Amino acid sequence: MIALFVGLTIGFLMCIPIGPINVWVIHTYLKKGFPHAFSIALGGSSMDFIYFFTIMTGLSFVTYSEDFGTNLQLFGIGFIFILGLIEMSRKYEGIALGTVDNAAHKLLGSVLIGIVLYTSNPTLVVTMTGLGAFVKSLGLFDATALNHLLVAIGLALGSASWFLFLLAMLKRYEGAVKARLLLFNKASGVLMVLLSLVMSVRLYAKV
Repeated sequence: MIALFVGLTIGFLMCIPIGPINVWVIHTYLKKGFPHAFSIALGGSSMDFIYFFTIMTGLSFVTYSEDFGTNLQLFGIGFIFILGLIEMSRKYEGIALGTVDNAAHKLLGSVLIGIVLYTSNPTLVVTMTGLGAFVKSLGLFDATALNHLLVAIGLALGSASWFLFLLAMLKRYEGAVKARLLLFNKASGVLMVLLSLVMSVRLYAKV
């Protein structure tokens, strides 16, 4: 159980710094509500599990060329940039949100958005590799297949827990936030564009 607890703690803490998923989860909650916002978070958390379990076990069941990985990141960065531009240029008629479609295929689309936002980070592999090395260096649990699985599950659950906490805080202060919805949407658009530019610089430096 130590491995699970370590994963939970690290997964929660590593999601606190602001990034594309945090920004878009908040934005989506304000416009579409909890189901779509948490679906985006689940997309990111599922990728946390896949990446970290792969790194912890040393497996390479998903292999692709460096060029493919770079192109995938470019696609994600472009996606974030476009999302930001759309929000910056969108014209709002009041702040009425209307009825939101929570059909399964719509929620699946939100999960896929979370996956794209997650994989767009050009420093992801380096960060996860360093995190895996740090966890192993702690020596808090034996390097068994079960513990590797538990720490990866814990990481994903910790990540999801952060987003639940974030959404709970949004719900608590929802009235105050929605009173400034137009300003927040514009600000989130600017932030997404800036984040995409920062990630572009990082990706350029890496290649």
